[in-house]
Amino acid sequence: MFDVGIIGAGPAGYTAAIRAAQYGLKVILFEKNQIGGTCLNRGCIPTKTILHSVSIYNEIKNSTKFGINTDNVTPDFTKIWERQKTVSEKIRKSLTNLIKSYGITIIEELAEIETPNIIKAGNTNYNVENIIIASGSMPNKLKFSGDYKEDFVLTSDEILNLTEQPKSILIAGSGAIGIEWARILSALQTKVYITEIADKLCPAMDYEVSERISRLFKKNRIEFYTSCSVEKIQNKTVILTNGKQIETDYILTAAGRIADIDFGKISEKLKINKYISTDCNFKTNIENIYAIGDINGTSMLAHSAMKQAENVIEYIIKGNCPKFDKKQVPSVIYGSPEIAAIGKTEQELIQENIKYKKSLFPVSALGKAYADDKIEGFIKILATEEEILGAHIISEEAGALIGQIAIMITNGIKPKEMHNTIFPHPTYSEGVIESILALDNMAIHIPQF
Repeated sequence: MFDVGIIGAGPAGYTAAIRAAQYGLKVILFEKNQIGGTCLNRGCIPTKTILHSVSIYNEIKNSTKFGINTDNVTPDFTKIWERQKTVSEKIRKSLTNLIKSYGITIIEELAEIETPNIIKAGNTNYNVENIIIASGSMPNKLKFSGDYKEDFVLTSDEILNLTEQPKSILIAGSGAIGIEWARILSALQTKVYITEIADKLCPAMDYEVSERISRLFKKNRIEFYTSCSVEKIQNKTVILTNGKQIETDYILTAAGRIADIDFGKISEKLKINKYISTDCNFKTNIENIYAIGDINGTSMLAHSAMKQAENVIEYIIKGNCPKFDKKQVPSVIYGSPEIAAIGKTEQELIQENIKYKKSLFPVSALGKAYADDKIEGFIKILATEEEILGAHIISEEAGALIGQIAIMITNGIKPKEMHNTIFPHPTYSEGVIESILALDNMAIHIPQF
């Protein structure tokens, strides 16, 4: 008998397994594909590996202004794509050894829940006291009307298997996945088109972030069409709903992800509405079965999944109700400059009739940004006297900067309580304290008009 049986070894699953083992529980972990899940093998790590190659290429290509002369610098698409697989493989081996070091049993087969206390894998039944479903999600592959070959339409999984660089690509959707792939491919000189059904790019982001992304895309010659989608395809001609026709090598569908609900007989008894429904303790409608990570649809990010995993184990062992607040979850879109956000957008505050103060600190006011020639972007903070309601950043190191603001939000630090904190100079993090000071017109590096 195992204390906990976990289905899925992505960020949610392996974090839950390790935390449970740290508390002395006997744990069995099932994975039907690869340890590390989507994030390690088909998402976060592969794309960030490719983005780093792209970043190095861009730095070298533009190095003359820094006093470094280089000639005939070209990217090698094949080697870039091969490297992301090598990096994922190395991390996967290390992660597998980490899990095993805690005495966790790993079963690399499809797991099916036979009963609330039996998980079947292969021809073997495993008895468990608690079950945690952490089976994750998969790309939402759109289907289009018209006449085209199946491999003309790619998902974010399938694009990692390309062997040749496309000359052109149309990306359907401008969320994090669409934005990152547009940045990658356009930097490698692939012609990129984007369609977005909403009236702005990256529609979940604050409107000023969306406006700046539009400006950056125009600067980088990425063509985008908002309030628009694919109407039909004829061979490799894509006809949009606005009437425009585009000849392209591929379409990449970047229209979100859907729950991977493939875990056997018990699924008929679970309450499922697109995702597995849970209460605030991540418990399903069956007493000893829990669902965490992408599968419950609460916040489809790896770091959300990991925190839910820690919380659910604390609940199983101690009965501690999870303190998971979606407004405290930061999100990051990678590339240069990075894009990061936490909490409410300004349009949400307006719609909810919440009074707020706002600051918008330009990255160009930072000495470090000028030294690096990375002056594009801003740090925007929305707050009251009592709390920070939201923050939205476009800047180099935005992912690190939003983490600093997440600490403030999570710990209920009032904006004015930060005024005496000394930030190092010259850094991008200076922009955080400057934007907080700007809420009270106290920023040093913003001119008065």
